[in-house]
Amino acid sequence: MQKEHDMHVFSPGRLLLVLCALALGACAANNRRAEDFTAFKGGKDAVILVLPVDAELAELSFGGYPTTRRDWTLAARDHMKANLRAALQKKSVSAVFDETQEPDEATAKLLRLHAAVGQSIMLHQYQGPAALPTKAGSFDWTLGADARALGQGTGATYALFVHVRDSYSTAGRVMAQAIAAAVFGVAIQGGAQTGFASLVDLQTGQVVWFNRLLRGAGDLRTREAAMETVEVLLAGLPE
Repeated sequence: MQKEHDMHVFSPGRLLLVLCALALGACAANNRRAEDFTAFKGGKDAVILVLPVDAELAELSFGGYPTTRRDWTLAARDHMKANLRAALQKKSVSAVFDETQEPDEATAKLLRLHAAVGQSIMLHQYQGPAALPTKAGSFDWTLGADARALGQGTGATYALFVHVRDSYSTAGRVMAQAIAAAVFGVAIQGGAQTGFASLVDLQTGQVVWFNRLLRGAGDLRTREAAMETVEVLLAGLPE
């Protein structure tokens, strides 16, 4: 079993990017979609393959340093998968889930690619100062050949990717926040929940729908609370 300290650790740099995104992008609409995508092609013939949830949960120390919690992370992935299953049952398309306990090498590579593309979308599609001239007025992003290969191997027409990073303050961090507010009148950042959900056309590799998650609320450590996060992530998913 992989030890907790071997897992990815939230870096201070990433936390700074989160804070900047919260400050700059809070007013932007969350949903984006490809210009020609309004509903699922094929109606009842459309099949969504739900990839393993890419979630990591961390705990913020007194000084604000985030450390990944393996127990929370594994529980959150299970909670979100169960809630995604329940939420998608209400949609008008069929969904099948990747049931593997650990992603194989090809799937893990695709999840990393999605994370990189999604972070680029978050930065360049939502933040005005970082907008790319080539993306102005359009939504044109792709996972390329790797996504098309996934479609050929599974028979699915779309893939749903979910990427979430969540953090929670320790008791010491909460105390630091209270002291800073009471004594210095300064607000110290607590935990933040960030991420995105993407719907990818497996015939083309194109990201046809994207929804971001960016807030200082939410909790993935229990199944009941995680349902609310799943509902936020899937808000606006075309049916």
